[in-house]
Amino acid sequence: MKPASFLYMMRSRVIPFLMAITVIPRLLHGQDVEAVIKAPPLTANGGIAFSQIVQAADRGKAQSPYSYYLTGNLNFNFFGAANVPLSFAFSNQQFSGRASLPFNRFSIAPSCKWIKAYAGYASLQFSPYTLAGHEIFGGGAELSPPGRFKFTAIYGRLKKAIYGQEGEPAYRRMGGGFKAEYADEHFDAGVNIFKAKDISDPSVFLNPDSITVLPQDNLSGSVYLNVRLAGKVRYGAEYGVSAMNRDMRGSKGNALFDNSGDVSVYHAMRHNITCTLSAGAVGASYERVAPNYATLGAYYMLSDFENITANFSTVIKDVNIAVDGGYQHDNLKNQKSAATSRMIFSGSVSTAIGQKWNLGANVSNVQSYMHIRDIYRQLSQTNEFQNLDTLEYTQVNLTSSANVAYLLQNTEQQRQSISAGFMYQRAAEQQEYTAYRGNNIYNGSLVYQFSHIPAKWSVSAFVNYNHNLTPDMYTGTASYSLSAQKSFTEKLQGAFAATYSNMSGNGENMANVLNVRITGGYALLKKHNFSLSAAAVRTGSKTQKNVQYSINLAYGYSFGMTVARKDKKVAVSGSF
Repeated sequence: MKPASFLYMMRSRVIPFLMAITVIPRLLHGQDVEAVIKAPPLTANGGIAFSQIVQAADRGKAQSPYSYYLTGNLNFNFFGAANVPLSFAFSNQQFSGRASLPFNRFSIAPSCKWIKAYAGYASLQFSPYTLAGHEIFGGGAELSPPGRFKFTAIYGRLKKAIYGQEGEPAYRRMGGGFKAEYADEHFDAGVNIFKAKDISDPSVFLNPDSITVLPQDNLSGSVYLNVRLAGKVRYGAEYGVSAMNRDMRGSKGNALFDNSGDVSVYHAMRHNITCTLSAGAVGASYERVAPNYATLGAYYMLSDFENITANFSTVIKDVNIAVDGGYQHDNLKNQKSAATSRMIFSGSVSTAIGQKWNLGANVSNVQSYMHIRDIYRQLSQTNEFQNLDTLEYTQVNLTSSANVAYLLQNTEQQRQSISAGFMYQRAAEQQEYTAYRGNNIYNGSLVYQFSHIPAKWSVSAFVNYNHNLTPDMYTGTASYSLSAQKSFTEKLQGAFAATYSNMSGNGENMANVLNVRITGGYALLKKHNFSLSAAAVRTGSKTQKNVQYSINLAYGYSFGMTVARKDKKVAVSGSF
């Protein structure tokens, strides 16, 4: 944001908003006046954390020799009626230009009775067909006055402009929306509209025709209804529509939607009905999303499908069972050379046998997007802040997992447990921007934990194997981990962890990773927490070997305070 724009925002939005906070108590009803008078004028609590990381390598220069991360949160409560929560995060690190969620951020969400405001970074969910959790840097409000209605509005920046050497080129994207809802004991309904548009700045892109990313304009909306019918039957429906202009370089105006360009209109709908019986809950659902349906209010979205499903869930002698099955097909407009149709299903079962056994399993072939963590990145990172800007999602067509846990011992002196888990995932073959296209991923793990309660120490051992079968090859990663924790006093704790991993491909050794970490923590006056950790990561392959070292010094502080009135005097109390 340019300094002039920032000052303008402060004058036109933030300052009036802060002034409004001082008059919010006037909105209180008469019956609340006595409670407000008796409440403390101000209570506050919060905390701050500061972490410094120094890194070095025995060969070459470390990627980030010095980095720091500052985070904090603060909440003010005025007269027990108005809340002003505040949070922020800041770092000197320059994350990847493809990062969808910035680390450096600031947010505030004050509320008073039925009024809540948003400023800074906020993420709202209007509908899966319009604004679906995309983060917005700006401002908004949520009004829930006494009665049946609720109103929500937000506006701000969805994406920063990126050009030059900063990463993939992108236009600055602005957007906002409005949602109105009504609810009573018989039904609830709502309508929402979301608008987002790329700002084509000639000073940024001197030659727009050379940019592979085209400016877009989007206007979407949806309406939903949920009705409670006779007995225990409920019916719900939603209809969504999205108008998308994927190339608005020829825009000539600032209309609500620019239809001069590559314009398409998409439709989506869903219906569901459920009935609760003594034997369990049974229901059915239908969803249809048009081919290429898209909204700029969502990061990822599935389209071109029609689902018809039925579901049933029940509890039989402490066994929880849920089953969902149906039919799915694509190529709704016969635009593809080949259509696919399949039976879709998902099911889960879980139970606790006595006080020692816990069992669970689930399977699903319903398409979904999920974040699959890269095993090598996970094993070779030297601190928890690495790979923060990694937000690469993979479309998965099949997921199945099973887990079992057994409590070996549970006494006042000792506690022992063992658990095992297995997971299988099959990634979709047709997708972009992912390293897992068409992969079959298998993962198995075994964990043992032991705790000596009087001595305040515990150890755990972990074995994991990950097998990734690609169309061209396979890779396998075996990991062995040992960790121990010890509380020397109520204020002083220590921990040790070591992990060794071996990665192979097509039967040949590819890399070995040894990760060793020692951590110590000290609490001062219950409010100040210091921690110091040292880590060494040794990576070796056929071509090169390297050792990375890191030291992390962190400090955390939390506090709480109350400003009260007593005998016509002001008294301040708290823990600092």
